[in-house]
Amino acid sequence: MKKDSVPKEGSRGSAAGQGTAGSYDRKFQRFRDVLAGRLPDRVPVLPNIETWMFHHTGVGIRKAFTEDADSLFEAFRLLNEELYLDGVLSISNTFPLKMGSLFGNALYQVSDRGVQIVGSKGRIMEAEEYGALASDPLAFFANELAPRRFAELQGSLEEKVSILKQSFYALAEFNRYNGGVIARIEKELGLPVLVKGTNYLAPDVVLDYLRDFAGISRDVRRCPDALFEACEAVYEMIMDMFYDTCQPPDGRVIFSPLHLPTYLRPKDFERLYLPFMKRYIQDMAVERGYQLYFFMEGNWMPYLDLLQELPEGAQLIGLFEGGDARQIRERMRGRMIFMGGMPLSVLAMGTREEAIDKAKECLETLAPGGGYIFSTDKVLLSPNDAKAENLIAVCEYVHEHGKY
Repeated sequence: MKKDSVPKEGSRGSAAGQGTAGSYDRKFQRFRDVLAGRLPDRVPVLPNIETWMFHHTGVGIRKAFTEDADSLFEAFRLLNEELYLDGVLSISNTFPLKMGSLFGNALYQVSDRGVQIVGSKGRIMEAEEYGALASDPLAFFANELAPRRFAELQGSLEEKVSILKQSFYALAEFNRYNGGVIARIEKELGLPVLVKGTNYLAPDVVLDYLRDFAGISRDVRRCPDALFEACEAVYEMIMDMFYDTCQPPDGRVIFSPLHLPTYLRPKDFERLYLPFMKRYIQDMAVERGYQLYFFMEGNWMPYLDLLQELPEGAQLIGLFEGGDARQIRERMRGRMIFMGGMPLSVLAMGTREEAIDKAKECLETLAPGGGYIFSTDKVLLSPNDAKAENLIAVCEYVHEHGKY
């Protein structure tokens, strides 16, 4: 990597220049180049920041997410004054809370501490119902699972139609709320917002919404064939709905959190999860041109050999939470763009000098040859997840020294 120092685009102290179209275009082009397999002018800087930002800037999370779009934008403006960024993954306001409240026992609640799941309600079906799910997943969701999960959908037809109409209006308002903030971040701050939408792999839908962790863990051992068959049917339903609502975005990504894999033994991963990863990448990225972003939760080192079966040529970013970053980077080259490398543990507990040393190591070991996005290895959520001075220092260092 070249070590020349250059004027910083949109760095702290230069807010007047952050909203220019030129700054936005240069930053967005870095991600386009990385996704397309080209060498960008410099390593993109994209720390994975969510609610940590609100704690740091003093903007109330509840107000920003539910009441005042100006507050949500203000948190990004204040952060951008201190921290060098090439873009923003998302604006963190990902759950349509008002829509969820229409169904009574909502899945999430928001406070100034963050967004929390309300209880553990992931198990709403039994293993014996996999056959019904596989036979007609859309009908099973609509006629059995939704009323079972939400008592409000057990009323008369008129009552159910009324709730669904209100939910559509609430979702539209939520999208307008977020859309206005995204437009301001891109226009006024010159920062591309990269996540266009979210989609899930079928086994994660079963884990998160149908069987919960204990249930699916038993199913892996006791009825793997029924689980796999149901996931195949759920996959088709998910993808049909997704293709109807989201076209391939230029330079922006579809986010998929991979929750289940690292809880599986490699042989179970190979049998029950890997086929859906391969198919998802082939169908969406290789054949249809979607750009994908996988959040690879947990330690993926035991699965690296199996991941060599993933299709090549996809525009796919992988943020790996654990494992040997350098080894993962080399093993996945050509199949996945490596994002991450900066441990939250160093940002939270290390000195400024230790944090910069780690950022230097990222540039030396992960950046050569391109296909790398500098980021944190985990999501910044709580106030203690990173010292602000450390995060500011490493982002500035990588921008200054990460020139190809």
